[in-house]
Amino acid sequence: MEEFCSSFASESFNFFHKKTDIEKSEEEFGFHIHDLYEIYYFISGDVTYQIEGHGYQIGAGDLLLINNQELHKPVFNSNRAYERMAFHFSPWYFREYSSENYNLLSCFEERKSGHYNRIAGAKIKEHKIDQIISALNDYRGRAEKGKKIMLETLFVQMLYLLNQAFEKDTNYHQDSIIYNQKVTKIIRYINNNLGKNFSLDLLAQKFYLDKYYLSHLFKENTGFSVMQYINYKKIMKARELLSRNYSCGEVSDCLSFGDYSNFYKTFKKEMGIAPSKYQKENSL
Repeated sequence: MEEFCSSFASESFNFFHKKTDIEKSEEEFGFHIHDLYEIYYFISGDVTYQIEGHGYQIGAGDLLLINNQELHKPVFNSNRAYERMAFHFSPWYFREYSSENYNLLSCFEERKSGHYNRIAGAKIKEHKIDQIISALNDYRGRAEKGKKIMLETLFVQMLYLLNQAFEKDTNYHQDSIIYNQKVTKIIRYINNNLGKNFSLDLLAQKFYLDKYYLSHLFKENTGFSVMQYINYKKIMKARELLSRNYSCGEVSDCLSFGDYSNFYKTFKKEMGIAPSKYQKENSL
């Protein structure tokens, strides 16, 4: 099987089209998260895509919407060649296309974390989003002047059509999903209460579970220990607050790290830099 990768990048968005031989690949496919929003278009392979404790069984032509708060990774059910396209974009850049009564990014922002991520291939075809994706890939390879303008115009059209295709219909979006209801409830509780001082004992008590069983169940369904997940999501929230010019001390207090040194160590471990340096480089 011949592997390939082609890509395009600009200040507003980037995308790649890639085919990978899973059996031979040394590429890492662990849980990850981006500062950017992601549109993931699946072409071929045998993949279950995990997003915030939900496993989406995806087929050719399906598309996933992933925002910058959602941990995600592909899980390979066999060694079939893996082909996909992924678009990453800065939400702030495209907000100018929204208005008071219309949010161009609503399909990323107006839903619960880990819910309604999948739009089935049939819907993608119905709204001609597959044709937009094909046009984006075509223009990417051209050398003509002004192609960035055409690519951005097509990309905005795709965002608009994705909003049209996105319907909060539980049966339509939730088919082909594997998830554990208990873990989903725990994840939702954590994400809605990042300012709390969590412990495994308190979570076990709240959800009427043995703490060892809770630990096993959570790890099995998310790939993270409970406390790893909590710390990771708190740091993601900390990044957001720092970029909005909250002081480092305010962020530490807001997210119940106990003391600043604990916040500093946790942030630096996850991000590789001090919170103050991150803020200096990422303030809006």
